[in-house]
Amino acid sequence: MTFNRLSGKRLLVIRSRRDHDEFLQLVSEAHAKVVYIPVIDIEPTIESSKVTEQILSFDQFDIAIFSSVHAGQIAMQRLDEYWPMLPTKIDYFAIGRQTASFIKSYVHKVHCPGQKASSEGLLEMSALQDIKNKSVVIFRGGTGRELLGQELNARGARVEYCDIYRRVRNNEKLQLAYRQLAETDFLIAHSGELLKAMGPLKNLERFVKGNLFSVVVPSQRVAEIAYNLGYGSVLVAENALPELMVKALQQNI
Repeated sequence: MTFNRLSGKRLLVIRSRRDHDEFLQLVSEAHAKVVYIPVIDIEPTIESSKVTEQILSFDQFDIAIFSSVHAGQIAMQRLDEYWPMLPTKIDYFAIGRQTASFIKSYVHKVHCPGQKASSEGLLEMSALQDIKNKSVVIFRGGTGRELLGQELNARGARVEYCDIYRRVRNNEKLQLAYRQLAETDFLIAHSGELLKAMGPLKNLERFVKGNLFSVVVPSQRVAEIAYNLGYGSVLVAENALPELMVKALQQNI
């Protein structure tokens, strides 16, 4: 993969902090000028009585799905307190490659949709087709898309959401991100929630100062959120995999 097109381009990345971010590594290696300002904080909800109940009864589930790296890290931290040896009969699934890699440090096998890192990709996997009467727990961060649970229910599974963390706007970091917009070529928004945290473009005009930047998003669904918020130039990647987000950038420079 060649990266010369990104050299010198100014990128503002706003997603939550993670231990290892492949996307940041790729764009840094491409000599882009990267500013990283995580505008949403991740707060564990491990003290919730419902979460505790689900952790204690973890061995009653047939399938465990981890929706994100944060969900995997926080859930495994909590599970480790009660389950030094994780139940062997459970099938483990992760939506993203990085999430799957983390879960594999705890269990022998993790199902992951590969190049289609999304709920849709997970639902296409053969291992989730015949799940009638299966009990499923989905570890996630508060409310979000209901597609995964709804479709698994429609296939006859019994689905529970375990809301293992919540996302909280960091107003101090938001102000820093706003002030960076005048010096940004590409705003990298890995989710619609990040764009909603930034707010409508019309409310940011005094920070933008006429600078014409593009927003890079991982799906058409997030692109629609961007358009509804008034962002005119939106680049849509195939999904949120780091190399595909970079590909969307390269193809539009």
